[in-house]
Amino acid sequence: MFITRAIFVGSLVVSCPAVRAEFACDGVPVRTLAADAAVEERVCAIAEQAAQQLARCGLPLTREVTIRVVDEGLGDGCVGLYHCGQDLIEILSPQRLEVQRKEQSLFSNLATQRFFDSVVVHELAHAAHDALPCPSGVCLATSEYLAYNHQIMSLSSVDREAVMASIDMDRIVQHDEVNASILFFKPDTFAARAWAHLNQREDACDYLRHIARGDFTFDRERP
Repeated sequence: MFITRAIFVGSLVVSCPAVRAEFACDGVPVRTLAADAAVEERVCAIAEQAAQQLARCGLPLTREVTIRVVDEGLGDGCVGLYHCGQDLIEILSPQRLEVQRKEQSLFSNLATQRFFDSVVVHELAHAAHDALPCPSGVCLATSEYLAYNHQIMSLSSVDREAVMASIDMDRIVQHDEVNASILFFKPDTFAARAWAHLNQREDACDYLRHIARGDFTFDRERP
């Protein structure tokens, strides 16, 4: 399925001139391209950590993915994008991200560098999920459930608490409250519900494995 998946600040869109040769990360199937070598090294370090977390919860990186760090071209409110079927991720540079971020969003309390790191994890989760079968035929909300939860899981305990400060963790979230309509119109609400819902499972990582295998879906099956 050739669909473009984006994360906006409330969500994630495309275009980057190749100004450097792609840099191959050690130990993970990731290549990166940025104008700044230090950013490439940072992306590789985050990708290595993310790969371990993703694999532990049923989303191993099985195909080589290219991550391009760009300064423009992702559209209003968009900070990162995974191109489905193309093994390509585009993410705004930390400098551009600082300008593009919304002041009021689920992740607004995070420092820009740590938010950047979490976006890398979010998009790598999409890449890993894209390599797996989609039993329902449409897996948009399901993929975002995985991506947002892995994004928040990757944060330090302090940063997770900062994100959770704006989430009602005590209210029981029903399965059908996490859906594509909420994702499209209120992505921050979708992410908050997804995190609260996951934390109401007995074993979060085991539940994510079931999602990755297609045992549960947050999308309507195609007729």
